[in-house]
Amino acid sequence: MILINDFFVRHKEAVSNQMELISKRNNGKIIAATRFMNQKAMQSEDIKDNIYIYSPMVYIIKAMKEIISNPKEIVHIFEEEPCLWKRLLLNFSKNPLYVSMYRRPNEKYSKHLKKYKNLKKVFVELDKHKEMLIQYGFKSNQIEVTPTPSKIPRKKSEKIFNKENVNIVFASWNNAEGDAIVERGLEYLLGLLRENTNFYLTIPLRDNDTKEFEKRAEEYNVWDRIALLNINNNTDLLINMFDEADFVAFVPQKKVVKDVPNSLIDGIVRGKPIIISNVIDFSDTVAKEKIGYVIEKGYEPKKLEITAEEYKKMSDKAYSYSIKHSQDNYAKIIEKAYKNKK
Repeated sequence: MILINDFFVRHKEAVSNQMELISKRNNGKIIAATRFMNQKAMQSEDIKDNIYIYSPMVYIIKAMKEIISNPKEIVHIFEEEPCLWKRLLLNFSKNPLYVSMYRRPNEKYSKHLKKYKNLKKVFVELDKHKEMLIQYGFKSNQIEVTPTPSKIPRKKSEKIFNKENVNIVFASWNNAEGDAIVERGLEYLLGLLRENTNFYLTIPLRDNDTKEFEKRAEEYNVWDRIALLNINNNTDLLINMFDEADFVAFVPQKKVVKDVPNSLIDGIVRGKPIIISNVIDFSDTVAKEKIGYVIEKGYEPKKLEITAEEYKKMSDKAYSYSIKHSQDNYAKIIEKAYKNKK
């Protein structure tokens, strides 16, 4: 099988982790491009694991050649936006095609998907996304829901909740899309810390442009309750960060393309409840499963009175629910779809 995406960042990026998981379990070959995070093309450690990352223009040529040379191979593409050259290529080659969507479906993208002539299955992250594709004219049996898999192993939380010292991890510092401080919710969390003097904030850095954030934190008079961490792809540090947390938060004030931030999933598999805004679709799951707090967009931060009993219930439910987000569950759903391709 051949897995294709317009980018691939090994170990650091959620979609890339998913591609590598599928590839390893199905003897696949990954074809991708250098795009961001300073990744380099054609590294020996990648090639030995059947991962081929090319410069952007070479990538297109190599992907075309690989597909045309293997007309019966399953092709699994991960698409962020509609891509004309992929559609023309796959329609010409007639390979069995599977598409993983890691963005909220819209009408434009749905029309693009319908034009693939040999599309077997579409994989989406949420039940709501499946419902949206059905509304756009897809049959239910064409779509599989693949809950986003966690990067780290599941383990029930052993942390004793102390209401005098509540540690929140911010899930998604990423300046690639929007302003992390206002639009992605960091300023809201600063306000939450100001209203709750027993709250502390931990931020794993992905983008290191922190000067403006430091200034805002000082204006809110909460800088002494904030820790910035450079995880640097250290899984042990990442796991420890989640284990020391009480909540994982993502409270964007503006719609973002990613409806299931991977850090939220990495939190719940360690039994950590979520603080989330209602502008992204995963908030529906948080409310339904009672695994955290949903913040209404536009509402000012307020004091949260959390009892140990209430917290334990949310933590236990978060851990129980997270079985859906295990790597094994994710891979099995996809592998079953491959076997039933006819």
